[in-house]
Amino acid sequence: MEEKKKSSGLAVAGLVLSIIAIVFAMIPIINVISYFLAILAIIFGIVTLIRDSKKAMSIIVIILSICTFAVATNMNKKAVDVISKSANETSKELNKISSDLNKSLGNATEDVLKNDVEVNLGTFEAKNLGYGMYDTKLEVTVKNKLNEKKSFSLHIEAINKNGERIAEDYVSANDLGGGQSQKFKAFSLVDKDKVKELKNAEFKIIEASVF
Repeated sequence: MEEKKKSSGLAVAGLVLSIIAIVFAMIPIINVISYFLAILAIIFGIVTLIRDSKKAMSIIVIILSICTFAVATNMNKKAVDVISKSANETSKELNKISSDLNKSLGNATEDVLKNDVEVNLGTFEAKNLGYGMYDTKLEVTVKNKLNEKKSFSLHIEAINKNGERIAEDYVSANDLGGGQSQKFKAFSLVDKDKVKELKNAEFKIIEASVF
């Protein structure tokens, strides 16, 4: 009789533990506790199953405990997936912010010229107006390659055949719509002593920014 009471007590304890375990199993992270509770419940259930002739409660305890492992594992997997997805999205957003900042500061010129803006540099022209005066220009066509309104800043330099800088100028294209282009005149104010050199110079963009 005493042995049966002990077995019955173990069965009840196992049932209580298995119920608590499966409840905790539904709470991600915290449900680690449910694994230990389920293990204890299974032990109680097996002991009762061996000792007691009434096996129904023991079987219920064991089934609930096994379900606890399945539920807890599934909930943790979902939690990890959510955290991982959130971390990836946060990482992507931070990378985008960093990329946009670099582009706006002119630290990603190659990327800007490849993906954001199309720039065509014309031929340097110099018209002699007499009295040592020249009307000079380098036509620059700027096209927004994006689908949204953006502003661009370009730093252009003129170099001689030795790679030495002769002159430099800046072009700012403000609020260009997606796919929109605009023409600008650069190098319109240059030293008359540099006009001859500029006619044979190579013009290139050394810095491009978008914002």
